[in-house]
Amino acid sequence: MHEKSLKKSLMAAMAIALMGCASSDQGRDTETEAIPTQQAVEVTPPPPASRAAQVSDQVDASNTSLTAVERRFSEGLALYNDGRYENAIKVFREPVFTRAWPELRVRSMKYMAFSYCVTGKAPQCQKSFEDILKLDAAFELSSAEQGHPLWDPVFRLAQAKLGIAGE
Repeated sequence: MHEKSLKKSLMAAMAIALMGCASSDQGRDTETEAIPTQQAVEVTPPPPASRAAQVSDQVDASNTSLTAVERRFSEGLALYNDGRYENAIKVFREPVFTRAWPELRVRSMKYMAFSYCVTGKAPQCQKSFEDILKLDAAFELSSAEQGHPLWDPVFRLAQAKLGIAGE
């Protein structure tokens, strides 16, 4: 009888132990579920300072949010970026840019000037820079554009011709 009682006690202890394991596993599951997870919050960058700055970053002429002149600018910029400078010049010389707001007009003239410079047409490059400076005497090449061996010297000549002190 003692053996039977011992067997029952052992079985009861094992059952309790197994129940403890099961309940502790369940506890872990509920603890895991109870821990709130942090969801990644998508931070959007601030919008560009101006519409023209936004357009210059969007070299997608099929973008339906762009106006006709913005699409045309994007097409010209894509040509410029592809090294098709003669075609870019043709786009940036189109009359649509004379009706564009001043900042986009200056940007189109700048890429036209760069295109003239890289194709060896320094006089046209200088004239384009002079036209830019007549619209915006404070215009300056960006830090990435300054010092370029082809257009920086021509830009400085345009400034000097118009009596504008450069950086």
